[in-house]
Amino acid sequence: MLQTMLHRLEDGLFAVHDGIVSLSGDRLGYLCIANGIIGDMLEERKSRLAIPMAFYTGGKRLSLTKGSLEGLGLPDGGTVCVLAHGSCNSEKDWGFRGDPSKDFGSLLQADLGFFPIYLRYNTGLHISTNGKRLSGLLERLVRNNPVKVKEIVLLGHSMGGLVFRSACFYGQKENKEWVRRVKKIFYVGSPHWGTHFEKFGKLTTTVLRLIPTLPTKAIAAFIDLRSAGIKDLRHGFLTHRDWQRPHADDLFYVHQNKTPLLETADHYLLCGTIAKSLDSTVGRLFGDGMVHPGSGTGKGLLPSSKIPFRADHSRIFPGISHYNLMKNMKVYRQIREWCGR
Repeated sequence: MLQTMLHRLEDGLFAVHDGIVSLSGDRLGYLCIANGIIGDMLEERKSRLAIPMAFYTGGKRLSLTKGSLEGLGLPDGGTVCVLAHGSCNSEKDWGFRGDPSKDFGSLLQADLGFFPIYLRYNTGLHISTNGKRLSGLLERLVRNNPVKVKEIVLLGHSMGGLVFRSACFYGQKENKEWVRRVKKIFYVGSPHWGTHFEKFGKLTTTVLRLIPTLPTKAIAAFIDLRSAGIKDLRHGFLTHRDWQRPHADDLFYVHQNKTPLLETADHYLLCGTIAKSLDSTVGRLFGDGMVHPGSGTGKGLLPSSKIPFRADHSRIFPGISHYNLMKNMKVYRQIREWCGR
């Protein structure tokens, strides 16, 4: 039944001659949601709905051949800003309401001369899988570029920030050249200690499986179809080893989160709350609606588990929800200020 539904979804999104790269508008939005929810399943069955990881610039897919990069227009010795979207999104979601051509990347290009490159990827895959693939893409970007990339700035929203941390881990482990160019990494609403939303999803399926009726077990099985990428958001898994550990999928599993930060880069945290006051109980409990402020700033349950982010490199914006963090001028101005230092 699920395979029949997938075939119908494919037929609805694509004409016979369509390619996945050319999708735009609502069709791209629906495709990104499908990848976020069951993207690992789509890739496993080699479905044409599975989004391939790629860089985009100027609305077009970027080929990382030397010939293609030669015509990119990147200034010699310039700074490249790579932007990565979150779960169920695409690079189009960075666009401001009313003016899709305006986003953090285009603003940084106009204000500071950064060259923006946008990542599109299958958010249903393990974060570690996307991190390892991104490391390979960044290495090709640096090595095949006819001009020298002096600096790389990474700007990730939600899951995108975790993919960057994973990419830095694998890039450093494999001694990739691109890692040495990374100077600043921005995490916009990134759940470093996971999301309550996914923790609640695991709790729901666990309780339903304990009820000895066929309907509740069927519902639990259906909910459990959610992708590996979504499940990684329960604890903020960044490496293959994180999710491959024994009992890593258990309800009360305690994740150590020991993946180190890239020491040669500065790290910046930007979080939001749905409440308009930082002192609000609602804001402290629900954060931006998806990510709790403790997770967004790297604070674990115990002081000893805190991720060593600098306090002066963190800022919480009251009254800005999770999705709106990636298209808000207050957030952008803070990013620009930190980039200009």
